[in-house]
Amino acid sequence: MLKPRKIAMALAVALFVPQLAVSSATAARPARGPVDPPVPSIPQRYLDQPITWSVCSFDAGIKRAYPQAPTTNCAKVKVPMDWAHPDAHPDVEVAIAYSKATGKSKGLMTTNPGGPGGAGLSLSAVLASEKPQLFTDFDQLGFDPRGFGASTPLRCLTTKEKLLALPTTPDYKERTRQTHKTEVAEAALLAEACSSQEFGQFVSSQQTVYDMDFLRALFKARQLNFIGYSYGTWLGGWYADTYPQRVGRFVIDSNMDWTHTQWDNVNFDPFSGQRRRDTQLIPWIARHADQIQGLGSTPKQVTASYDKVRADLVKLVKAGTSNVRGDDLDGKIYSVIYGNVRFIRGTLDILVHQEFTKDPSASGDVELRHVDKAWARLAPELQTFDTLTAIRTRYGVNPAATAADKVATSSDSTRSLLADARSAAEKSSGGGDEVHSFGAVGTTVRCNDTVWNKDPKFYLAEADKMARKYSFFGYMNGVPMCAFWKYKAQDRKLDLTGSPRILMVQGELDPATAYEGSLRTHQDTAKVTRFVAIDDEGQHGQYVGSASACAEAIGDTFIFTGELPARDKVCGTTPLPAELSVYPVNGPVDGNAVHLPRSKSASQKASPLLQQALDTIAAGTLR
Repeated sequence: MLKPRKIAMALAVALFVPQLAVSSATAARPARGPVDPPVPSIPQRYLDQPITWSVCSFDAGIKRAYPQAPTTNCAKVKVPMDWAHPDAHPDVEVAIAYSKATGKSKGLMTTNPGGPGGAGLSLSAVLASEKPQLFTDFDQLGFDPRGFGASTPLRCLTTKEKLLALPTTPDYKERTRQTHKTEVAEAALLAEACSSQEFGQFVSSQQTVYDMDFLRALFKARQLNFIGYSYGTWLGGWYADTYPQRVGRFVIDSNMDWTHTQWDNVNFDPFSGQRRRDTQLIPWIARHADQIQGLGSTPKQVTASYDKVRADLVKLVKAGTSNVRGDDLDGKIYSVIYGNVRFIRGTLDILVHQEFTKDPSASGDVELRHVDKAWARLAPELQTFDTLTAIRTRYGVNPAATAADKVATSSDSTRSLLADARSAAEKSSGGGDEVHSFGAVGTTVRCNDTVWNKDPKFYLAEADKMARKYSFFGYMNGVPMCAFWKYKAQDRKLDLTGSPRILMVQGELDPATAYEGSLRTHQDTAKVTRFVAIDDEGQHGQYVGSASACAEAIGDTFIFTGELPARDKVCGTTPLPAELSVYPVNGPVDGNAVHLPRSKSASQKASPLLQQALDTIAAGTLR
């Protein structure tokens, strides 16, 4: 159990370690606090609309994974662009997927994979294929949030002229005047692009919450049950605060600090990403030195190898002979440490880049030989956790790869979107007014959700400070496009008054949603939330296929019976890939764990469908 003193100490760490200064909090929220908007009524025409169903494209894959699965049908439904003024703008569409419970239904279950902007159309069915009692006990509803996936897309548009006018920097980690100039210009252009269409101001958590309750009403469900990951916890918290009487069984996993601002949350990331890399990935590589050629047998040696590879990449970029960047390597590593099984992929990323620095290509890009040489440096036991085909696809040297394969193996960011758009503009023969699209940028949701400081210098100072303090990816945030966002944010003050209890699940070493922030939100909502911590666990996404049999069991009991533990719990976990023991990390939980027997759910390898869903979200985490 988390003792009061333990919680207080951990909370103190939360307020100190990432150095979330008072100035940053006050800069991101007005002194009088946010005012919750009124809850809109649902115009009857939306409830009466005709719906055209067809079997979902992913249904065959679900049935291959679980042949007894019910058929999942897909459709698109119309919703107001702005729920507060349904007649003021054209309607937009939300893509949905639905299947009826195969047993006596306990109600409607929906999910969200994270993001913001993660497409969740197939997620409910994917989770149920991994845990079939979900199919038995609940009607399953999947949906792509407005603006993303198969729903009406957010379009972030700019011109060739503006893209080509952007300054560049060889390495965002080098906090120079040129880097500052580049970050400010990029943020301003992204803000302009993503607010260029009227829809941009309505791609927000509050509007998505209204969509969710409309879907509940559309299916005539009394309440909504929900499993949400990462940003999905923010969405779940906002739904519970908006519609407390509609909250059924909510499991929110890998929690954002959803009682605070979006800025408070992203400002945790350099610290939590550094901790996961330094306390788990790098020691893991060192422990497997006999199975990984050439990176070192101690954490110090592995870190030195990483730093050298990165420095060599930057030298090649500065020499004008390479397109393979050091900051791109950092981004790849940050995204793969979301998952334990992807430690192997992260190791391969370092090896591929090392091979490239030893033998740069004339094209300036990673080529097939670099990938294959890196793969050969891994022992067969570790190779079983990934595939050479996937790694080739990740580096664009697999011509047979499908679009879905490329998404699931990629690593994406707003910076890579800008770089890709600029590259396309340079190759195009159109004029300066030719329109280019970045696609849907999830940061739009962050800008619309909470008030941000509008002074770029504030963020430059923060990034400079974080870069000095956290050497791995301290510079990651830079200047957000929210500094230039022209629309008014619709914030909330979350207290969950009137809501039933919600289950929060959190790994101690999560790289994307820091334990300390999750704990702080639990403290803010202690009368409503029950908190389950997982000691020595850093995976982002725990419930369903968890590394912790204990956390899995607690989640199952709540989802299927409604019973919660009487008090907050600390669970143990299982070893990292290819290991027999859990290596303790000196962190905020420190060993007060309730260990249960290992179960099938604690396998080191997730089901292919679930792993693909997790990979896709991790790939776009920096967007």
